[in-house]
Amino acid sequence: MTQIEIDCIARNGSSASLSPYCGQQPSPAYANGSNGSAAGDLKKCRFSETTLSRPLSRTGSDSDEFVKFEVGAQCSYRPLHERIEKRVKAGTPFFSLEFFPPKTANGVANFYTRLDRYKEGDPLFVDITWHHSGDPANLTRETSSSSIASGCLDYCRMDTMLHMTCTQYTKEQTIAHLEQSKRIGLRNILALRGDLPPNTDSDSPVIKPKYMALDMIKWIKEEFGDYFTIACSGYPLGHPDAVSYGEDLKYLKAKVDAGAQLIVTQLFFEAETYERFVRDCREIGITVPILPGIMPIQSYDSIRRIAQLSQLAIPDSILADLEPIKHDDDAVRNYGRHRAIEMCRRILSNGSAPAIHMYTMNREGSCREILQELGLWHKRPMRALPWEPHGVNHPLRCKEDVRPIFWSARPKSYIYRTRDWDDFPNGRWGNSSSPAFNDLHDYYLFNLHSTVNEKDKLRDMFGHELRSIDDVGRVFARFIDQQENENGVKVTTLPWNEQENGVQAETSLITEDLVWCNERGVLTLNSQPSVNGAPSTDPLVGWGKPGGYCYQKAYLECFISSENAASLLEFIDEHNPRINYHIVNKDGSMDRSNAEATTPIAVTWGVFPGAEIAQPTVVDPISFRVWRDEAYDMWMKNWAYLYPADSRSHEVIQEIHESFCLLTLVDNDFVRPSILFDVVREMVARTEARKSSAEASPKAATA
Repeated sequence: MTQIEIDCIARNGSSASLSPYCGQQPSPAYANGSNGSAAGDLKKCRFSETTLSRPLSRTGSDSDEFVKFEVGAQCSYRPLHERIEKRVKAGTPFFSLEFFPPKTANGVANFYTRLDRYKEGDPLFVDITWHHSGDPANLTRETSSSSIASGCLDYCRMDTMLHMTCTQYTKEQTIAHLEQSKRIGLRNILALRGDLPPNTDSDSPVIKPKYMALDMIKWIKEEFGDYFTIACSGYPLGHPDAVSYGEDLKYLKAKVDAGAQLIVTQLFFEAETYERFVRDCREIGITVPILPGIMPIQSYDSIRRIAQLSQLAIPDSILADLEPIKHDDDAVRNYGRHRAIEMCRRILSNGSAPAIHMYTMNREGSCREILQELGLWHKRPMRALPWEPHGVNHPLRCKEDVRPIFWSARPKSYIYRTRDWDDFPNGRWGNSSSPAFNDLHDYYLFNLHSTVNEKDKLRDMFGHELRSIDDVGRVFARFIDQQENENGVKVTTLPWNEQENGVQAETSLITEDLVWCNERGVLTLNSQPSVNGAPSTDPLVGWGKPGGYCYQKAYLECFISSENAASLLEFIDEHNPRINYHIVNKDGSMDRSNAEATTPIAVTWGVFPGAEIAQPTVVDPISFRVWRDEAYDMWMKNWAYLYPADSRSHEVIQEIHESFCLLTLVDNDFVRPSILFDVVREMVARTEARKSSAEASPKAATA
């Protein structure tokens, strides 16, 4: 599509007992340790002897192309054209998606959320159009094409192709755009000429482009060698500016000969058009993959407008079909969806097309339904890690396999804060003296203000009026148990969650304990149950490749009152070394721990066939202090702002923000039932006893 067109559309069964301790990798020498009494308490320790016999199946494709990251393997970036060629050779169809940059910062946040949903279907790549009018190379502009492409790669973990035009720029400017793309990690470019300025005077000579896409492809190969996968556009009916269809094919052949490794076609309306185009390309020696560009008809007016801008004639048969329903948008969308499915089925089944490239127009419904109907929307395979890695999609983060647990519900925040790192932890976190984390305060994506409707939705979940900390605790509890609150709605997110997807599946193993905590003012942010030898295919806690076993130490992170903090510190050292704790307050004036000052604790690890032991999540004391500031900020930025500054609701949130402490607890004994919640219960009991005693003293004195 041209830029003008887009601008105008608006269980315990294993005997293994490996114990990583204080950041050190567990040794295979410990492989035959005792399971202790773990089998006796499924609620506190996940697996019993019976769980291994349960039949489990892995979802997703059998093709290794769908495994984006393999635990224990030396993961490296694989160029997109190589992955496409492998799919084509194997006869494995795939899909890719095109988007254009949103117009506003709030639109960007919604856009990334939509891409997260699209990622569920496992597209091979996405591409982002080049908006010349939107300052496309300006990385400081959140809606620029380059910024959006960078975000797709970093935050959405999708291999990303950036459209780039050249006729509006000098050669030096285009090279600078390419160098910037390389710096931010992009490896794929769709080389385009770009739109010419409109000729408003019919008597003036035809405006000729300064540079063509062919020039740009040559520059890429000259300056960058094989670094970029280069795509070019193809026109099944010939480019409108071409002398003839045949001459346009010769020009396409020249682009491929110069270095283009795949072709993405302009939209077309009939399968025969694409099939003939592919035959004609093959006859003149074009052998690279040709991806058909599919745009479902969304409305009568929009398809006529797009056809006019693209200088395409809509077949009479389609116009005749649309005429009686042109004022019924739902009927037109249904027609467009069914016609697209029919056309795609044909070109996929007869071998003309190796894949489908969807022009989404930044919409979701029809495209998703079409891909599902075609069988291209793959159910995501089992988790590669407890958190989602970039894998082969990212040239810089492809080997990253260890992260602090604190950002489990805020992965985009973590990615931004670490985006300037030269290397990413692989194999183990290690001892870090001063990891440099970027400041979120300067980044728009994490400082957006909700719209009025979004605020109303959040108040429905978080409460229209908060009278006490007990009310806040009930919000947390309803998030954990996913029961409707007093407003009749489910709490699907909290201020510390980037997405509205509720709790993780493994939380169901400790739901009752977490609800108990929150209803008593112990406000839980993050937790995981202990796991001892769960099959890697387990639907609740499994991750990694089949045939492995997963382990976890019980972990709890929560905000607690200063009174509870005092009670905890009275007895917590009695549980050392089994229980490690770290407790801080808002300004850092209190910072106490019984763990090593700079040594991380592995809290999740796995054992897999033919691989080293993996430990993907750690509790790192230095990173925790960085997380502390972010966690406290969320009280005011993501919750208190929903209420007037002089309201009781705002006062309640501010009281928590100012006076509560942030606590982490790790139970190092993953073999026996966890005692973390026993520790919390004792803490609460001591605090309540102290309050009762204080209340009784004045009465006794009065008596």
